[in-house]
Amino acid sequence: MHARIAEALAQLIARDGETPPPPYVRRYLASHAQLGDALDDAHVPAELLPWATGAGIRGMLAASGAREPGSWLEAWATVEPYLHRADVPSRLASLQLAYAGLRFPRVPRARMPAEVASPPSSRLAVLWSQWTPPVNVLAKVAVPVHSLAAWTTLEGRPLLAAGDEHGGIEIIDPADGSAVGERITAHEGLVCRLLSGTRPGQGPVLVSGSADGAVRAWDPVHGSLIDQIRRPAGIWIDDLSAYRDAEDELAVLAVNGCAEVVRWNERMGAEDLLALPGETPRAGKVALTTFEDGTGRRLLAIADGTSLTFRDPEDCRHTAAAFDVPSPVRALTATTRAGQVAAGHADGTVTLWGTAGKTATLDAGAGPVTGLAALAVGSRHLLAACSANDIALWNTEQTGPAALLSGHSAPVTALTRVTVKGGDALASASLDNTLRLWDHQALDAALDAGSPAPPRVTNGVLARDDHTSSPWFALSGRHPGIDIWDVAGGTVVTSVPTEAAPAAVAWARRTQGRTLLWAGPDHGIRMWDAGTRTHLPDPLEGHIMRVRALAPLTTADGRHLLLSGSDDHTAKLWDLDDSSLLCDWHGHDLRVLTVAAATDHHGQDWYATAGADGTVRLWDIENGALRRPLRCMQGRIHTIGINPSPAAGLPPHLASAGQDGTVRLWDLLEHRPLNEPLTGHTSAVRALALWTLDSLGSFLASASDDGTIRIWNTANGHCLLLLATGSPVLTLTAHPSASPTRIVLAFAGEAGAATLELELGERQRKTP
Repeated sequence: MHARIAEALAQLIARDGETPPPPYVRRYLASHAQLGDALDDAHVPAELLPWATGAGIRGMLAASGAREPGSWLEAWATVEPYLHRADVPSRLASLQLAYAGLRFPRVPRARMPAEVASPPSSRLAVLWSQWTPPVNVLAKVAVPVHSLAAWTTLEGRPLLAAGDEHGGIEIIDPADGSAVGERITAHEGLVCRLLSGTRPGQGPVLVSGSADGAVRAWDPVHGSLIDQIRRPAGIWIDDLSAYRDAEDELAVLAVNGCAEVVRWNERMGAEDLLALPGETPRAGKVALTTFEDGTGRRLLAIADGTSLTFRDPEDCRHTAAAFDVPSPVRALTATTRAGQVAAGHADGTVTLWGTAGKTATLDAGAGPVTGLAALAVGSRHLLAACSANDIALWNTEQTGPAALLSGHSAPVTALTRVTVKGGDALASASLDNTLRLWDHQALDAALDAGSPAPPRVTNGVLARDDHTSSPWFALSGRHPGIDIWDVAGGTVVTSVPTEAAPAAVAWARRTQGRTLLWAGPDHGIRMWDAGTRTHLPDPLEGHIMRVRALAPLTTADGRHLLLSGSDDHTAKLWDLDDSSLLCDWHGHDLRVLTVAAATDHHGQDWYATAGADGTVRLWDIENGALRRPLRCMQGRIHTIGINPSPAAGLPPHLASAGQDGTVRLWDLLEHRPLNEPLTGHTSAVRALALWTLDSLGSFLASASDDGTIRIWNTANGHCLLLLATGSPVLTLTAHPSASPTRIVLAFAGEAGAATLELELGERQRKTP
């Protein structure tokens, strides 16, 4: 019946892409399709998705196990968490970009269906895309999450709690990624640990431990405080664990940075149980968990530095077993196999223990193991570990190399098992401000395939060649070599071998022809002639540390120059025709991360540098530094750009983007802010592109770690379009289009690369 209702509602949707569907259709069509086991493109047309206001479709797909590779629904799932407050044009453009990348990878626009390449109602035309963002983002959060816990309500509804670094707890429905109830203001400090349990006949209880030293028990249904287990103090909470005591009541154990263990249940309240000997506070972490041995006896495992002890949780003074461990323990958890405990170590290993001692050692890969989670998928007993930006995954019945779950773009901070339709799944949180859900299909696929191949584009840098009718883009990653792509067709024209992965790439003009430049491993700048397709013999040498940024410039009098910035705190200006060093500029206190150079319509040259010291400096060939540095108050400055010849009414200006997620505009003539900072990004901004369209004005594009690109009107600071990429964009360039109201953008990052054409003229649209 629900499937038939979905079919009937779908007939009410206009296919022009501009007419809003009726309110009931927007809100409930997808829900009817899910209830009718018909969550597919036929029952939920693509024209609905930008207008949908009901439960999250991404979560519905994950909960139902429905997955059609290359479908409109799967494309929507990759961008939906980033678009909750976006307007319809932004939602439509984001959906279109995602679908093109999933369904038509590297297919040029001329060979795509018209409804994909350039729908008449969209501002965006996809020229080609090899951009494949992850499909498992459950939610995008405003504040980084550091702890997770999951439980199932008395009605059988799974829920997920996320504790953030501002002391709050958000309850999230893993079925659709939506928030449940109001955020709980739980602590004055970071919520570093969460666990869940059930009070017999009374529903769930959620226990939180914080950096403020408090441990509190909550009723997550009403967001009310049940009890304060440990009051705020100067010592942080290290870990929490729970078990059912002899009275079948929930018992909670908490340990702080002084290795003091407290036990609590609702009937008896809190009692001090144990204080381990040693220095206080601890330099390392104290971790604990409870488990049952092979006979069903309940034991408490406590890891303190390089010692692991098993104790009776009712009488912690009694030690059942004690072991030395090879490296300090950062995390402990009971596995899904009886009598087994897993310990995550500072050296990146995971060890498995029973009451008789260590049974196995597993290698998690890079960095210390900061979190563990155990779950069962079918007959497999799985163990997951936080390993830098990835999640290491094992079947504990085997001791081979870890499979890797890749997708987070920043360190993973928390893991937990969550029960969804189809069985156990893994939820993860990261400093990239996303929560991700790895269902049993993803887990099985990772284990069966082993470690996946690295992304096609990683840490990519991309540069534009302005001096050819058939533009080329240079694209590099974490591995040696630079691929030269045709911007319109998405094909690799040629590949340039390099000794190592370049940290910076740029196209430049020399008298001899167009040249590709990149930063080599020996701190020199290498060159490749595009005409002869050969390496040039003499690199530009002078920096004593890694070169981070390159900016070429052809001046009004025809000189071909290059500005470079380096970890050695200097910027240098080179003459590319004779490879001579013209200027060696000093002034930055820390690494120079970004440089920009441009010539305005009066023939004045602008040279700018910025970096880790948070300042922008302007330079002159004859006089060196121009005025005082611009103190941007944005943290590290990751990228800058110059618009030397803006639209009428605007002076030549510079844009700076930093760690705080803002973009600031600076008047180059007056050496002052041009207007208020552009805000909206929730993570660091990594790339900028500035341009002017004579008929429309001046514009700016900013790309961020938050998985979005924003298009701004420079004159008034309005965000014209939000393009959800679903994965961080690391480099971005703008290129002129044949149309006076359009611009071609190219971008690259962890998820690949793409080029698209944006319409920036005013469009007449129907309103809801």
